[in-house]
Amino acid sequence: MSRKQIIIAGVARAGKSTVCNELTKRGNYQHIEADTITFAFQNSFSETGISHTDFWGLKQTSKPFSKFLSAWIKEVQKSGTCNKVDYKMAIDVYHILPEDFVECFPKENCEIYFLGYPNISVEEKIQQIRKFDTIDDWTIEESDESLKERIETYIEISKYLQEECEKYGLPFIDVSYNREEILENLVNEIIVQN
Repeated sequence: MSRKQIIIAGVARAGKSTVCNELTKRGNYQHIEADTITFAFQNSFSETGISHTDFWGLKQTSKPFSKFLSAWIKEVQKSGTCNKVDYKMAIDVYHILPEDFVECFPKENCEIYFLGYPNISVEEKIQQIRKFDTIDDWTIEESDESLKERIETYIEISKYLQEECEKYGLPFIDVSYNREEILENLVNEIIVQN
């Protein structure tokens, strides 16, 4: 069955934007960056405690914001434009929990893939990041030392997401190694299925 909405979720630097950009180029998808909503909240409503980089501390703000983004995506799906034309979306989102996806979306309407790297060392991941860095990536300005703590956190989040995906029967794509090949295979799989 063809699904018009594909959500590519997971940790930073796992390849979410790469997959969505390829779906845009090769599969006629519109790439929607949900991170822009997070930045808007962070910059306009700092009192909420919503932060792009601190979401996955799984503190008080994470769960409500995940529910909000899930509800937003659901409303986008219900919009007239989305349902009346052949309009496919690839939604790139960092701040969504597997539990909220299962709660909000019937599988026939939307597909999700969580990306992460639970099985790599911090040092290896930093080497990968440097290999794939582009001028548009936030990591290009960061020193290896400043990335170290973030990558440690992202590895832990990846482990959490992998467990949660298993619990809820959702696909988790481990990009710890062979990132390019795994992402290419994922893009091809999505295009063939949709």
